[in-house]
Amino acid sequence: MAACDDCWVADGARERREAIRQLAELRRRLAAAEDALTDALAATKQAEGAFDAASDRFDAAEHALDAAREERAQARRDRYTARQAYERASTTADRLARRVRELSERLDRAAELVRRPAGAVVDLADGARPWPLPSSPRPRVSDGASPISAI
Repeated sequence: MAACDDCWVADGARERREAIRQLAELRRRLAAAEDALTDALAATKQAEGAFDAASDRFDAAEHALDAAREERAQARRDRYTARQAYERASTTADRLARRVRELSERLDRAAELVRRPAGAVVDLADGARPWPLPSSPRPRVSDGASPISAI
């Protein structure tokens, strides 16, 4: 029976040595895992910092884009207002040019009437009646004189 006891003692010693070796291996792996965890935590913090910086730049870019869109919308409204003002001014200028032309033609006809000898026949093609004639003839508007300055 002594031989068996020695086997059990020898087996127990081998198992104990194997358990100590496994424990040492697990401790080395735990230390490596803890080092990897520390490195991963540092990398995570760095990545979060980079993400926050990129997010801030993105937010600034979005804000700038929103501001640019608002400026473009305001410019579009201003352009529309300017075009409307141009159309109104163009219509007014056309109407006033027509009135100036008509008044100039009337003044020219009236000046011709004043220069005609008494008793000459006046033929008004458009059927308009001339207003009372002035005592002195006015210069013709078509010659570059202003009808207002001649008064």
